[in-house]
Amino acid sequence: MLVLEARFHAGPRGETPSILVGHVVWSAADDAHPTVQPARSLMSQGSPSTLLSKLEYLIAWTAPDSFRRLQGLHSAFWSFVDVSPE
Repeated sequence: MLVLEARFHAGPRGETPSILVGHVVWSAADDAHPTVQPARSLMSQGSPSTLLSKLEYLIAWTAPDSFRRLQGLHSAFWSFVDVSPE
């Protein structure tokens, strides 16, 4: 199982807290279609559906190797961290 934690940064990193959007989960390394598990805390944000929609777009845009390409994405607004279980 591969898991990336997706965070949105509304302002400059280090100056404003990031928003945990959720986890992108691949059941196997060769799984072409990961699932998104939204964070419970996301529901307290102003527009959770917009953030989830953008995350889905980024996953599709970086396919077919989204796990690697999301981690290498150069974005001022998004970050992805490998939190896969050992």
